[in-house]
Amino acid sequence: MKISALNSGYKSVNFGRAMASKDEMTQAYNAALAAREAMGFKEGKGVLLLPSDKLPKDAGEAGMKEIISDFFENMKKLLGINTVEVSGPVSESVEETVSQVLDEKGIKRIAGFEFRDEGIEEAAQELAKNYDGLRIKDAHRYSDEQLSAIEEAFRKVKGDSFDPKMLIYEVNDDGALFDWNASKIQGRFDGKVVVGSSNYLNDNGGDLWGSTSFFTDRMQTPQGNFIHGVRKTGQPTLAQQIVDPGQVDQSIHLLEEELKLQDEDILNPARYAAAKRADVALSQNFYKHYDDIIPNLSTDVAGFNKAYFEALEKGEADNYFDSLAKALKARGLNEGDNGQIYEEVCKFRNALFAPVPESVKGGAELTAEQIEASYKDTSNIILQGVQAKKDMIAYEAAKKAKEADIDKKLEDLNPLDTNKLDRLMNFARKHKKQFIFAGLLAAIAAVGGTMYSYGREIAVKSGNAKPKTENLTKKA
Repeated sequence: MKISALNSGYKSVNFGRAMASKDEMTQAYNAALAAREAMGFKEGKGVLLLPSDKLPKDAGEAGMKEIISDFFENMKKLLGINTVEVSGPVSESVEETVSQVLDEKGIKRIAGFEFRDEGIEEAAQELAKNYDGLRIKDAHRYSDEQLSAIEEAFRKVKGDSFDPKMLIYEVNDDGALFDWNASKIQGRFDGKVVVGSSNYLNDNGGDLWGSTSFFTDRMQTPQGNFIHGVRKTGQPTLAQQIVDPGQVDQSIHLLEEELKLQDEDILNPARYAAAKRADVALSQNFYKHYDDIIPNLSTDVAGFNKAYFEALEKGEADNYFDSLAKALKARGLNEGDNGQIYEEVCKFRNALFAPVPESVKGGAELTAEQIEASYKDTSNIILQGVQAKKDMIAYEAAKKAKEADIDKKLEDLNPLDTNKLDRLMNFARKHKKQFIFAGLLAAIAAVGGTMYSYGREIAVKSGNAKPKTENLTKKA
């Protein structure tokens, strides 16, 4: 499982069609809201962390406002974003346009609050005039009095509209945030929205590190008192995480347990990345870094929409509806009273994962029949798991064949038979690599027999777990 998940990056399986119209995007958005409400997250935040250099330098160019508007439309309706932080300076015209677009779309805005020793209350008060909240960086470096001063400054400016949950505390020193002995958040941050990360997600020693359950179960933190993402600022990007053996090895079991997934659902990097995103979707508040939506993303917002759907086609982009479907299923909300909501979410997940018809790639519009077919098309979702299982079975078969071949050759060359001694030496000279490989196999067998047994178990499990054709639209 771990070897397959670590091959050279995302597995391309050809999916990704854009929503056919603004109406369809609105329908998808409403389905996502219903899913979040079913999980009890009606008041939750979805925050986008957007570097300012991804915005245009001048919004006065022809069509630039429309480009900015379309970008935030997709952020809101296809990725669940209702709050934005733009990090870094922008031009006056871009600032004005972004503010206007966010107001039109009902998207709130927060600012990053850099650590400072002086003028804390004045700086916070000035930001409160133009922003709905703050992400307070290095919050552990402030005293309790300074943290209270920041909150009081916002309260003074906002008045009755002040929402303390719009103040987000990013604590990079985990020892200053978690009270491990008492299994709770340190007192000075108790009740505040603290930033969590699934970087190095693992369940070693029962800590459930980095998962949603780490906060709710291990640290007894209520939903709403933390905001979850795949990485904090400065941590490895999602693209780096999915090819890091330490990340993959430590997190696969926890993801399987947390999301009720099977091996084939996370056997390759595309599905592993999807599982990490789904774990974040189990939280009431979540955040996304711009360059984790499409890993290794280099384009600015002007090229984002095109890049996003091309990345979906390659199996790389963040499909928010896939995350919601997995989260609903993990919570047991895919049946009964919530069954219809789950089916709606799966419908739009399938549409985003569906291959683009060749007739449409030349610029033609989707027909009603093609749209309807895309809602039911799960072939690419299933194929990812099937191919991963085939890869593992082939790997195990090749390994066994090589072992059997070397065993046979060594049996035929009995060094105690003096008549065969010359042949043994000649074989050794000609087949150094085989002898080296045999030695390695012996060493591996001595220290890793359990790992080999685990590999055999996966192969057997994979061979028995045939993809079913019924209810494919409900597979999360």
